[in-house]
Amino acid sequence: MKKSLVVLGMATVFALGLSGPAVADEATFKSAGCAKCHDPDKKKKGAPSIKSMQEKFKGDKGKIGELTAVLVKGKDHPEVDAKEPEIKKAMVFAIGAK
Repeated sequence: MKKSLVVLGMATVFALGLSGPAVADEATFKSAGCAKCHDPDKKKKGAPSIKSMQEKFKGDKGKIGELTAVLVKGKDHPEVDAKEPEIKKAMVFAIGAK
């Protein structure tokens, strides 16, 4: 019984540790204002959904820098009220990179 509790506790800590960054990135995505236009499942205000971005970029970490640069410069995208580090975190969430 005691061994089962230890294993369960370790599994819980491990699972929470893995979800932490994803939750933080999602919070940054929302606080940066991205969620105003980007819906989780459907196109909204001409902006692609998070689901469609994740399907398109398939978690490609190489795209994070490229997409962040586009958002920082404001080219082909409305101005974002966030600094570059926050934008990078939001992009990690948006394209499904881990």
